[in-house]
Amino acid sequence: MIHRTPEPARLALLLGFVLVSFAANSLITRHVVAAELLDPGLLSAVRVVAAALALLVFTLVRGGRVVVGRRNVMPTLALGAYAVCISYGYRFIGAAAGTFIFYAVVMLTLLGWDLVRRVPLAPRRRLGALVSLAGITVLTSGRVGAVTVTGVLLLALTGAAWGAYTAAGRAAGDPTTATAGNFVLLAVAMLPAGLIGWSAGLRVSTPGLLWAMGMGAGTTAFAYVAWYACQRSMTGTAAGSAQLVIPVITTFGAVALLGERMSWALVAAALLVAAGMWLNRPGRTPGSSPR
Repeated sequence: MIHRTPEPARLALLLGFVLVSFAANSLITRHVVAAELLDPGLLSAVRVVAAALALLVFTLVRGGRVVVGRRNVMPTLALGAYAVCISYGYRFIGAAAGTFIFYAVVMLTLLGWDLVRRVPLAPRRRLGALVSLAGITVLTSGRVGAVTVTGVLLLALTGAAWGAYTAAGRAAGDPTTATAGNFVLLAVAMLPAGLIGWSAGLRVSTPGLLWAMGMGAGTTAFAYVAWYACQRSMTGTAAGSAQLVIPVITTFGAVALLGERMSWALVAAALLVAAGMWLNRPGRTPGSSPR
């Protein structure tokens, strides 16, 4: 299982895999939904089931066991909300713009979590939240292509759900065990709905299923576990700074692979959100938010 502290070279490989995987999730979801290769609901179900099976097999092969209990309920609910909202959200917003909104709301959610828990907040963190909100304002009011109010709201819900999942995961033990339990529980809940949708004639294609299964087993399941492993060897500042690479990768990927237009409004929003995330980076204590 991925639970020991990675060596520097191994850490670099894991971190590279995580950053590329999280950016790929946005691009793949946008591609599958925009091309109508798979119904968004079925995309979520297939992605979750594939991730659960991959983690289940991985855990059993490594001699471990998957434990599902009461402590998995809240993380699973948040994970389910994230998976569904992101699939439907990308029907109404481009991958690059959606990624910026997602990361800003994740940051704001975790900032709110600190406030509720009465964690002292440096002035720069509060300033970072305001700067990120300014970036979202520019993005939603600048008439950037492939951005709608519905898309913004769904991606904001996605970010809030992921922030909640992240906060719940801070109290988890072994990252592989916790992640596997969450995905197995969610797969049990989503599989019946997915089968009903498939039998009802929702859009299904072989390429769509392959994209969903690949995303679930690869860039979802193992990327989540790898990120938790990385955090054990990174300071909060390093982990927070590393996340800024993900929107950049997604932006270039969306322009190069999905044909999205690079505009000055999108560039300005990206710079504001990135600046806000940098200002809101954690201190020297380990831990940060994943995607």
